[in-house]
Amino acid sequence: MRRSGGRATYTIGRVRTPSHELSTDRGSAVILAVAISTACWVVFVALAIVVSASDTLSLDQSILTWVGEHRVSALTSAMRTVTWLGSAAVLYPATLVLALYWWRRDREWRAGAMLAASVAGSTALYNIFKRIIERPRPPAKDALGSYTHWSFPSGHATQCMAFFAMLLVLLYFASRPGLRLWAILAAAVVLMVGGSRIYLGAHWFTDVLGGYALGGAWVALLTAVGLTTTLVGRHGTDRIRTCGG
Repeated sequence: MRRSGGRATYTIGRVRTPSHELSTDRGSAVILAVAISTACWVVFVALAIVVSASDTLSLDQSILTWVGEHRVSALTSAMRTVTWLGSAAVLYPATLVLALYWWRRDREWRAGAMLAASVAGSTALYNIFKRIIERPRPPAKDALGSYTHWSFPSGHATQCMAFFAMLLVLLYFASRPGLRLWAILAAAVVLMVGGSRIYLGAHWFTDVLGGYALGGAWVALLTAVGLTTTLVGRHGTDRIRTCGG
């Protein structure tokens, strides 16, 4: 424990902490994760209702039209590469490599299991909701490429959000350095992948938003479960801090 500016700070995982404080911190983290998951589910359901009522929204059409008017060959090539980063061809092998790395280095299987569950679960969820909502993709004349299956939510946006959000959760609880930089890089990749789907005409803008919401909802829910079962972090709250007067 140390004092700074009249506030006492307790660091979990690096000092001996009374069990009741650990339980309180873990409980607070679970509540926060559940709250985030609930908020994301609310956003996703609201978007699902809206797009179910109308296949083409004026906002989606306006954005797609604007993008179509500003396409250039160099940017198109870049977007084709960026969109690949959100595909199963990249995320699934990356998950396997990280899981094997963590096991080889620390004999730690929980982190790999959480990351695998985030990606596999998000893939299952978006496929289920695609079949339930059955929203058509943008017109073929506006697309750069040929795309099949239903449009809402964007699979690339969903699984990319799930992968990088869970990776940040695991890095946070493992107390890894440079977390802020990793968060910025992860956010940049997720946003670029989502933007590439709109640019290429593979998805509507609201498809991407729905994918982000679904991926975030799933990761937050997994985090809450992981905290209650100590699958996240060695103590479930390695880096949680509480401050009191």
